[in-house]
Amino acid sequence: MTGLLSPHLEKFDPESISNYVSSPSRCLKIVKGLVFTGCALFCYLLYTSVATHPEWNYVSSGLSTNTTNTTTSITTPTIPIKSTTDIKAEIIGSLHKTGKPLYYTIHTNQPYDIDLALRAVLHLSPDEVYNKALTQPIKSGGEEKLRELGLRVRMFKKYFDAWEALHVVTDGLSNTAFIRDDILRYIRDAKDISAFTAGTRLEAMHAYETYRTFLSSMSTILFPWTTPYFSDHMTLHGHMYNAGRGIVISGSNDQAPYIKTAISSFRAMGCTLPVEIMYLGDDDLSEDTRAELETISDVITRDIEQMVNDQGWELKGWAGKAFAAFLSSFREVILLDADVLFFDNPELMFEEPGYVDTGALFFRDRVVFPQDKKSFLRKILPKPVSGKARQSRWWSGESGEYQESGVVVVDKWRHFLSVFLTARLNGPDRDDSDAGKGTYSFWWGDKETWWIGFELAGDTDYHFHQGEAGNMGTVSNIEPIEKPKDKGEEKKEEEKTDEELNLQNQPEPKEKPILCSPQLLHLSLSGRPMWFNGWIQQNKHEAASKVSTFEFYMGEKKKDGEWAEWGIGADNMCCLKSDGLKAFDEKELNALKMIENIAYESGALDQVKKPEKDAENETGY
Repeated sequence: MTGLLSPHLEKFDPESISNYVSSPSRCLKIVKGLVFTGCALFCYLLYTSVATHPEWNYVSSGLSTNTTNTTTSITTPTIPIKSTTDIKAEIIGSLHKTGKPLYYTIHTNQPYDIDLALRAVLHLSPDEVYNKALTQPIKSGGEEKLRELGLRVRMFKKYFDAWEALHVVTDGLSNTAFIRDDILRYIRDAKDISAFTAGTRLEAMHAYETYRTFLSSMSTILFPWTTPYFSDHMTLHGHMYNAGRGIVISGSNDQAPYIKTAISSFRAMGCTLPVEIMYLGDDDLSEDTRAELETISDVITRDIEQMVNDQGWELKGWAGKAFAAFLSSFREVILLDADVLFFDNPELMFEEPGYVDTGALFFRDRVVFPQDKKSFLRKILPKPVSGKARQSRWWSGESGEYQESGVVVVDKWRHFLSVFLTARLNGPDRDDSDAGKGTYSFWWGDKETWWIGFELAGDTDYHFHQGEAGNMGTVSNIEPIEKPKDKGEEKKEEEKTDEELNLQNQPEPKEKPILCSPQLLHLSLSGRPMWFNGWIQQNKHEAASKVSTFEFYMGEKKKDGEWAEWGIGADNMCCLKSDGLKAFDEKELNALKMIENIAYESGALDQVKKPEKDAENETGY
């Protein structure tokens, strides 16, 4: 017993011990030692009891209902909860009982088979000739470079898809992508290698390493500018898998009033999608402006400059739009120009049949400046040229302007490499060089890079919206001519539509009406106004310019099916001469009035004199 107090006491004789214990201070030390020893012994006994009773190692729900009465008993847990490993084991066990696979391949959602996926990679492992040919830098320029890019990206897709099928999986319990990087260990430790190779274990390991190095080299040649923000392209793609939907706007300080107005109008129309405003450094969008924009619900500003390595070229201007869409945190994106405005909730874009079918929805520009670009397409697109390219206005020669990029709706996961290539066409391949012309010398800005990028990548799973482009504003060339009414055919006032009521006393044109405005209107499949760009002023480049008056609209196709006449003027002013004049209905007029009021309230029209008597805004939303 004395040994428990101190080993030194054994050196003392009994009299010394008696004197030691009789001291009050010494007695207190003895009591403390006894208490400490007792506590240690209790903890030891408790631990050994728990270890020999595994059923104690979990916590019940705490509530159990007796079916024979309404009394609820509460169990108070006193033992630590079940470990994560045990919980995972139970979940896996439950999946086995149901017969469901634990993991699925990320592209096909078929049960994941590592041996099958590994066999495909080892089979594709390139020989020396392919390796050398596909990892050489692209030194050509102009049309030849575009064609070479198309060929390389199509080859890269085959290798990249096989690599992802092996390394990226989703489990049976969530909608999340997981990247596994233990394949080399799997090859090394597998008991039966015949499941994935007909060669030796060493040959399989060497082939796998060759493939990995080859794919990394191709990635660096084609798309080097996303590192170091993303460690590799598989990681970049994987983070998109379950990233949801959102709106992306690329804008600057000068465009901030447009953006604020647009987002506020979306919210008033019921749109709850998160919004990311992408910019190119502090000079593009200042800290104060960013803070102001982020006061709007579910809005965040993000700097693309931090995500892109543009060494050897410069990311600027229109080029930032494709990068904004690609590097946003969403999987499904509605990409908007800063001056785009909608007549209804933009979230409805995801319900458009063309988007539902393909995951990529584009809009057509005006039919203007006829130009045959068939020979150009034949030079840049790998053969065979797709049916969609042959149906384009470039192929038919109807117009040198095919796509309007003010609105682009795309599923980035589904079209990963196509959007990646679209961004590249707006990046290092944008400007002219000693090797040849850049993409912006072949078309105006970023507009055509979307559908051309998809075509070069061999991805024809995109859709051009079939609604017409058109114009909106006031008629400029109609003189009043009284139109006689036929009493026998006259409708009752209550039977007339809003459109008929708006038009019934309008002047009769001597010739086809002309609408002039800087706004480009896009119509729905039913022919009603859908969205427009160009802001709401007569000249968006002049802060004091008057707000446009919107009374009528019309599409660019005449009643006989022929294309109408466009006239292009300064400051984006465009005039359309056609015969399909229509009036806005009440809901559309309310949407336009609401947008105007929001623009005044947000300060976007501070230099524009607001009408003294403004009709009360009844938006109908």
